[in-house]
Amino acid sequence: MAEFVLPKNSKIKKGTSYKATGAKEPKSFKIYRYDPDSGENPRYDTYEIDLAECGPMILDALIKIKNEDDSTLTFRRSCREGICGS
Repeated sequence: MAEFVLPKNSKIKKGTSYKATGAKEPKSFKIYRYDPDSGENPRYDTYEIDLAECGPMILDALIKIKNEDDSTLTFRRSCREGICGS
């Protein structure tokens, strides 16, 4: 079996963890974050949200995370307009 070694700047590091205190129905989301302009390695940030206070779609969870926990999170949200795949 072949073994691959990632370049030093491609190794994923541990990111920030955001906890939902007092959540009735907690759910964790592990999100890959990378900013090529920063010069830092990619990372995984973990966000915990309360599903009882969120809509049923993953897009709802991402919007909740962006609005309440981390405003630097960016993503395309064309699914909200019903034009997925465009």
